[in-house]
Formats: sequence, C-alpha cells, structure tokens
Amino acid sequence: MSAGCKASPVEMSVPALCRGLVRIVACCVLPMAAVATAADAPPPLQQQIVALEHQGDGQPREAAQALDRLLNSTAPFSPERLELLTVRGILLNMASEPEAADQVAQLLEDWSRTPAGNAAASAAMLVRARGLALRGNLKKADTLINEALLKLPAGPSPRMRLRYVLTQARIKDDSGKLEDAVRIYHEALTLADQVGEPWQRAEVRSSLAYVYMEAKQPDRARRLNAEALEIAMQAQDFTALGRVHNTQGILLDDAGDREGERREMQMAVDAARKAGARNDETLYLANLGDFYLKSGQFKTALTLSEEALPLARELKDVGIETVALANIGFAHISMKNFELGKKYVEDAIAIDERRGSIPGVSQTLSELGTYLERAGDLPGAVKAYHRHRQLSDEILQRGQQKAIVEMQERFDAERRTRDLELLNRENTLKTEQLRQRDLQQRLWWLLAATFVLSFVVLLVLYRRVRQSNQALESSNYQLLVQSERDPLTGLANRRHFQAAMKQLAADGKLAGTVFLIDIDHFKRINDRHGHNAGDTVLVEMARRLRDTLREHDLIVRWGGEEFLVIVRALGSDQVEALARRMLGAMAGSPVRHEDSDIAVTGSIGFATFPIEPTLLPVSWERAINLVDTAMYLAKAHGRNRAYGVRLLHARDESKLDDITRSLEAAWREGQVALTLLQGPSPTSEAVA
Repeated sequence: MSAGCKASPVEMSVPALCRGLVRIVACCVLPMAAVATAADAPPPLQQQIVALEHQGDGQPREAAQALDRLLNSTAPFSPERLELLTVRGILLNMASEPEAADQVAQLLEDWSRTPAGNAAASAAMLVRARGLALRGNLKKADTLINEALLKLPAGPSPRMRLRYVLTQARIKDDSGKLEDAVRIYHEALTLADQVGEPWQRAEVRSSLAYVYMEAKQPDRARRLNAEALEIAMQAQDFTALGRVHNTQGILLDDAGDREGERREMQMAVDAARKAGARNDETLYLANLGDFYLKSGQFKTALTLSEEALPLARELKDVGIETVALANIGFAHISMKNFELGKKYVEDAIAIDERRGSIPGVSQTLSELGTYLERAGDLPGAVKAYHRHRQLSDEILQRGQQKAIVEMQERFDAERRTRDLELLNRENTLKTEQLRQRDLQQRLWWLLAATFVLSFVVLLVLYRRVRQSNQALESSNYQLLVQSERDPLTGLANRRHFQAAMKQLAADGKLAGTVFLIDIDHFKRINDRHGHNAGDTVLVEMARRLRDTLREHDLIVRWGGEEFLVIVRALGSDQVEALARRMLGAMAGSPVRHEDSDIAVTGSIGFATFPIEPTLLPVSWERAINLVDTAMYLAKAHGRNRAYGVRLLHARDESKLDDITRSLEAAWREGQVALTLLQGPSPTSEAVA
C-alpha cells in the first residue's frame, strides 16, 4: 500500500487512537529516594492512575485489571473514581473488550443524578465513542464525541480535556476530515504541553505530523516528528519511540527514501517489542510488509502480512486487519494469484466501507488498479480504476459543495452589509422627512425648498443604492468565476465543466471530440523532486495545452494530474493531428524547476461523439468513461502515447457499457477500431 494508505498507530480506528495514551512506569513518577526509603508506600492515587494509563498504552488489558483493583480505594462519586473509570473504559476498548467497556460506560451514566452527573455522562460518551470508532462506526463515533465535549462541564483539568480532544482529532483524521483534524490536534498539542508528560507531548506531535503528511505539507510534518523523536528519546519511552519511528518511516516513504523507510519501520518493530506493546508490534509488522511489497519482495511481504493478520484479528483491530488483508491481496496479485488476491483486497475494502472510510476505499482501489496493471490483468485494472474514479468524484463533489457553501456565506454577508447600509440611509431619510414636515407647519414659505431638498436626497440615495447593487452583482460574478477555476493552473474545474455540459449536451447527449490526458509517472516526479516541482509541472502542462488549443476549446483540470479537453466534433484526420500536437507539446522540452530539468510525457484517450458507425447518442458521463478506458490502455501499453476510439459497434448504451469495461478484448474481437499514436521521445531528465 502507498504511504497514504499505510496505517499509522493514530490513524487506525480509535483504538489506534487510544494508543495515543502511553505508558508511564510508576517508579518514574516517584522520586528515587522515596522508592528506596518507602518502597511499600503506594504513590498518591492520582499518580497511580496516570502511571497505569501510561502502561495501558502498550499493555491495555493488564493496566485495566490493575485499575479495577484500585477501584475500592476511591470514594463513591469522587473525582478520582470518575477519572479511574474513564481511563479504565478507554483501556478496555483498547484491549478489545467492548462488553466490559460498555459496563464501565453504564456505571458512569448511572451517576447522572449526582452532583457530578454532567461530567460522568460526558465521560460515558467518551468511552462509547472510542468503542464505536474501534468497531468501525466512525460517523456515530464523531457525533458522540462532539456531544461529549458539549456536555463536558467548564474548567476540566488539561489532562481530562486532552483525552476528549485527542479522541475527536483522531476520529476526524480517520474520517478523512484533515482540516478539522489539524485544527483540533493543535489544541491537543497545547494541552499536552500543559500536562507536561513526555509520552503525550511526543505522541501528539507525531500524530499531527502524520496528518500534515496526509495534507501534503511534508516540511511541517518532518519538523513536528523530529521534535517528537527528541522528546521520546530523552524520556526513553519505547512505546512513544515506536510510534515516532513508524511515522518517520511513512514520511520517508512519501519522500521516496526506500532504505530510510525500511530502517525506521524495523526500528518501530524493535521498540514495540521492547515496550511489550503487541498492538503496535502487529501494526508495524503490517507496515513493514507494505514496504517489502513495494520493494518487489512479494514472498517476504506475504509472510509478514500473514503473520500480522491473525494477531490483528485476535486484538480485534480493524485498522491493522485492513492493512494486512490488502497487503496479502497485493502480494498474491503480484505473484499472479489473481482471484485469491482480489478476494483479500475486497475483504479489506468491505471493512473500510463498514467503517464509512470513503478515502480508505478509494486509495485501496487505486492501488489495486496499479498492482493489477503491473501483473498484467488489464481488464481488472480498468475496473478498479473506474471504481476509484467514482469514489474520487464523490470526495471531490463534497469539496465542491463545501466551497459553494462558503461562497454563499460570503455572498450573504455582503448582502447583509449592504442591506444594513440601505436601512441606515432609509432611517436618515425618514428623520429628514419628519424634520421637514415640522418646518412646513411653521414656515410654509419654505415648502418649495424643502420639496427640492427631499427630491435631491432621494435622487442621491437612489443612485447610491443602484451603484451598490451593481457592485454586488460584479462581486457575485467574480465569486462565480473563481469557484469555477482551478486555483493552481487557472483552468476550468469540474464545476465549470458541469455548467458547460448543460450547453454542450443540452439533450443529455454529447456532440464533440473528447480527450482525457494524464501526466505519466507524476508520483515519481513528486517523490524525486518534491511536491513544489509537481505543481510546476502541472502549471506548465496547462500552459502548453492552452497554447496548443484554440481559445474557445474547453480545457478542464479533471483530477490530480489529469486534464480533460472537449472541442467541437472534428474529422478523424484533424482529431489525430490534434492528439499528436498535444503529445508533442507535453514531451517536447523538459520542465525547468529550480536547478532541475524534468522530462514529462503524457498518455491520452480520445474519441468523437456520436461514434461511427452506429452514431449512438451518448451521455457525457459515458463518453468520459470510454475515453478514460482508452487512456488507461495507453498507460498500460507503455505510456507516452494516445489511443483513440475510431469505430465502436454498439446500438444501445448497455452494449456500450459492456465494451467500455472490456475495451481491449472488444478491440481484439473487432467490435472496436482503435487508433494508436506514439508520442515523441522525451528529452532526457538532467540536473543542472
């Protein structure tokens, strides 16, 4: 699996989240002199709870049992008992004992009629939210932790609030809500520094570093994880060290440092074994299996993943189970055991679907397509890529909806401001009119002048209101234009495309030539030169496409490194000539970024609709699916080339869908005629 799909201890369900509460050995809490002189004297109860919470991060079952033995040492309905039960419920969930955790939550709910009722009810919600997240119900867990924070009485200790905030942040991260996760993790970071426990300070930083990596901010991620490593090493906390090394391995994977990734992952396994943290050890074994999988050592990857799977199921950790299942599937596929491999991957996808993790499903499908393509199962790869694209569209649509809501909020705010100004002006006018009426009664000879003055005021106000409305219309138009443009490349985005389709396909059927273009090996460019270089390549490719096409042709930033072009229907010679020009424009000269020359090529799928010879009317969605499949053929057969669908024998849309799903087979059977265009040899990549 890729770095984006690799499991972090804090990314995995809230169990994994729960692993953010780490071990503090009781002897580290007590001064050494006190241990030597009063070995039999137990530490204060609060310190014992904190020490067991720390221990429970790596050994949750044993720590939960020790907390149970301390229960009688606390007074009924006391703050100490509330904290003890809260921590014990958390640890029981981590130990995969949901029934016992629910019993603790029920005990807390039974306090609702006591003076500490709100605090206990809130703690019960926290325990239940962690259990729900552990069992994969992220949506309900998110709702419950939000309610728990609202119910939490004002002024809790930083340590108690930290438990809630960490839970909320990790659920947001698991649900793919990265912006919310970053914001809430920063609050957790402040709280952890207030609490002052090294293990919490280290692990919150490592967790936030992982989210920054997911949000494509690698520099911030590396700085935060370096801070976490320094804190964990000073404390010699092996649980925290394991998690920091695991996150560092994921960061190095994202940066393309393969040897560094392997080293950090092995260090994470070793640290977890020293800490006796079986959950973490299982996770790191799964991640190490992922490394060997991407390194082409499929048998080693399969062995490690098969070792991790039963441990994950024994621990009832669905996050680790998902990683292990997917990696077993990818290893089998890479060794040509296609059906068995697909079964394991589908099992992993089913778990993410039950958890409501759409980004996780989408990422797994993308990787499935990649592994099937490499192993030679092209039809299977195309099917996986289509499923991935559908989910990517859904995620993108959510982002567009959010942007539209934000734009509407700005519009409403501007309208309210202008309405308020108009109301103030109207009030001024009313005051003036009352004053004039009073003057009229006393000074009749000023009536004419008052009338003229009122007329002038009304005229001025009318002109100002008209100018305000014109400015508002201009502002709304600018907002609309901005919402339909990709901020990086300046090209149209999918929202503009959907609006354009209402004109280009007014009857629901597309008439025109469609090209779908994908930059080859774009991830390799990011890995080798950094994400800023990737942005430079995207901007330059957008410029070259604009220079190649006419002003009225539609060019859309379709996805991460994909561009969609729609032109009026062209003859076959013109279509092929345009495809050649676009291939040449992309590969003609390297893209300059800082001191590097980056060679770039692209793969293209294209077709003109309606397609000869049947001239079947086709919706724009089906048209794009067809050229999308043609583009994947171009990538699968060597890249830097274009495949065009010239003829397609389909008399209804059902037959068209069948051909689209198995385009290469239909080509061999004569149901489809394809045109292959080879791109020019790219300029060799060089570093100045």
